[in-house]
Amino acid sequence: MHLSSDYDVFIFDCDGVILDSNQLKLNAMENALGQYPVQYVRSCLDYFSKNFGRSRYLHVEHFLKNIIQCKPENYQDEYDDILNKYAGYCTLLYKEAEINTGFIEFIQQVKIDKFVASGSDEDELRNVFSERGLDIYFSEIYGSPESKTNNVKKILERGYTKALMFGDALGDLVAAEKNKIDFIFLSELSTAPDLVRESAFFKGNEVKNFSNLLL
Repeated sequence: MHLSSDYDVFIFDCDGVILDSNQLKLNAMENALGQYPVQYVRSCLDYFSKNFGRSRYLHVEHFLKNIIQCKPENYQDEYDDILNKYAGYCTLLYKEAEINTGFIEFIQQVKIDKFVASGSDEDELRNVFSERGLDIYFSEIYGSPESKTNNVKKILERGYTKALMFGDALGDLVAAEKNKIDFIFLSELSTAPDLVRESAFFKGNEVKNFSNLLL
């Protein structure tokens, strides 16, 4: 696929786009929920896999309020416990996650500004990118608890006029659409590709991975 030279900024999701971390994060959530009945854990993982791009805070809130219907007096303790366990697992998995096929070669060719807008925890993501030497490729790295839509908006408010977002999930597509920017779907690592393809917002711009975008 040929990319237009008119773009003045590229915006990247992280999980399933830069890093092959989607399945690892599902495993992390499964481990963090290990004390709960298996049927509830499966429901949470199904919801999670269909809603990559949303923050962990929303996933845990959904699990406690809608799946197990946690008692109000227990909510905060269980919420904090799950998030702390999940964060610990994520710190480990991010050190193991492979970089997506063709990403380094692609990013080294890009001469315009580049940003990350992810549903992952912002502080955690910045630390991981710094440790793995990926931060050098980006002007800034944004994550949760701010929403992806708002993070994309924050980037565009810097004065860019023609932006392109790379994502693998419906949440990425929605963030691009709400900000009226172009979108490319990287499908190889997506956990719910049909949700993207069947969306009314999807315009058919799809590649397997970054190797399909190399010059």
